[in-house]
Amino acid sequence: MPIAVGPNGPDHTLTLEPAGTITGQIRMPASDTGSSIRVQLMRRIVQEGRGRRQPAGMKMTNSEGVFRFGNLQPGDYKLYTGTSMDSDTLLQGPVNWGYPSVWYPEDSDSGTTGFLRVGPGQALNAQLALTREPFYSATIPVTNRATQGIGLQVSDGRGHLNDLFSFYDSRQQQFRVYLPNGDYTVTVQASMPSLAFASLPVTVRNAPVQTQTLTALPIHPIPVTIRREFTPTSNGGPQFIRIENGKPVEVSRDINLMLVSAINEEMVGVNLRHEPGGDDSSWVLENVAPGRYWVQTYANQGYVALITAGGTDLTRDPLVIGPGGASAPIEIVLRNDMATLAVRLKNVSPPLTDTTQPTEAFVIQPPIQIPTGYLYLVPQFDTSSIVQEGAPLQQTTSLSNLQPGAYRVLALDRPLDLEYRNPKSLEAYAGKGVTVTLEPNGKANIDLDVVSAEEATQ
Repeated sequence: MPIAVGPNGPDHTLTLEPAGTITGQIRMPASDTGSSIRVQLMRRIVQEGRGRRQPAGMKMTNSEGVFRFGNLQPGDYKLYTGTSMDSDTLLQGPVNWGYPSVWYPEDSDSGTTGFLRVGPGQALNAQLALTREPFYSATIPVTNRATQGIGLQVSDGRGHLNDLFSFYDSRQQQFRVYLPNGDYTVTVQASMPSLAFASLPVTVRNAPVQTQTLTALPIHPIPVTIRREFTPTSNGGPQFIRIENGKPVEVSRDINLMLVSAINEEMVGVNLRHEPGGDDSSWVLENVAPGRYWVQTYANQGYVALITAGGTDLTRDPLVIGPGGASAPIEIVLRNDMATLAVRLKNVSPPLTDTTQPTEAFVIQPPIQIPTGYLYLVPQFDTSSIVQEGAPLQQTTSLSNLQPGAYRVLALDRPLDLEYRNPKSLEAYAGKGVTVTLEPNGKANIDLDVVSAEEATQ
C-alpha cells in the first residue's frame, strides 16, 4: 500500500491474509508404501489476459506417502505426480513396470474448472491413487546422424510433457522410451549442426511399438512483413542492433512478438530480425518449432491494426507452423492514430492535499498519489495486443495511446487478474461498467463508479 506521509495524515491499516495449505497422501498397492514420489504443484495464473499454469512447488512424499504444501496464496491449484518405474529393469526387455503420472483433480474441458480452489487460511486434503501398470518399449528410429544435441520429448493427449527417461542409441540411430497404454506425441529435437524438429503420434495398446523413421527437418525462418501506416509527423528513430555470435543483428524498433502454445499454454520467445538485404518492411521469425500458437504482440510504436498469416486472422485464430517451420508469410500493419480516454470517478472524494508550505528549500520528491480505483479496459474486438489493465485511477485520469475500438470499461477497488481473452471468464462482467467506442485520433470522456471486485463478478 502506498502511504503519503505528512501533517495530519490519516491512519492506515494493512490487512494480512492467512496462507492456505494443501496436504495429501499417495495411495498405492499394499506392497508399496508410496515413499519418495515426486509431487508437483501447479498454480493457475492469468498472464496478459490468458490463463496458464505455473509451477508453485515440488515435494517428495515421506515414508507414509504423505506430502504437504504450505504458505499458499489464495488461488486455483493442481497436483501431478512424477512417473515412477522399476529401476532394476530400466530400459531392458520389451516391458517394464511402474506408476504413470496422474493429475489431481483430473483435467476437464473447461480452463477454469478442475482445480483445487484454496481460500485464505483454508486447508485442503487431496488423496491420489497410483496404479502399477506395464510400460511398453517404444522404439523411434531417426535418420539424423547427430551424436550430441539430440533429445526426445513425450506429451500426452492434453499436451502435458511426461518426465519419462529416454535413451538414444547413436549406433542404431534410434530412441527407446517406455510408455504405458495411451495416446502420445513424440518430438525429436536436434540442435547440431542446426536446429531441427520432427514429431509424430504414437499409440500404445498392450504391446511394444516401433514407429516409422523420423527425420528432423531444419527450422526455416518465416517471412514477416511489417507495414507502418504512420502519420508523417511520427519519428521512427533508429533501429536496434543486437550482437549474436559476434555479428550485428538488426531487430525491430516497432514491435516484439511472443508465442503462447495453444496446446499446453507454454510461452515461447521468438527472434524477429531484419531480413538481410531486404527493405525496412522485410523481417523473419526464427527458430519456431512446429505447433499451434497464439500470437501476442507488443508494439513499441503505435498499435497492431492487422496481423494475418495467409488467410488466417491471428487476432482470432492460432498460428499453425508445420514441419520445418512451414507457415504462410505473416503480415503486420502498424498504425499510430491512437485514441485518448478521460475517466472521472463519480462515487469517490478527491484525495486530501497538504496545504502547509514546505520548509525545505527544494522539494526532493512529489507526494505519493494513492489510487482510488483501478481501471480495466475489456476490448470488444479481437486483438493480439496486450491491453492496458489495472491502471491506477485518481478521481480524474486520462489514458492515451489506446487502440481505437469498442471497450467495456470497469473501475474496481483493487487490482484483479482479469482473463479478458477468455469469453467464458468475461460472462461474469456482462452489463457491468460503461461501454465506449474510441475513434482513431479521438478522445472520449466517461464517468464511472468504483465497484468492489467481488461485486463485479456477482
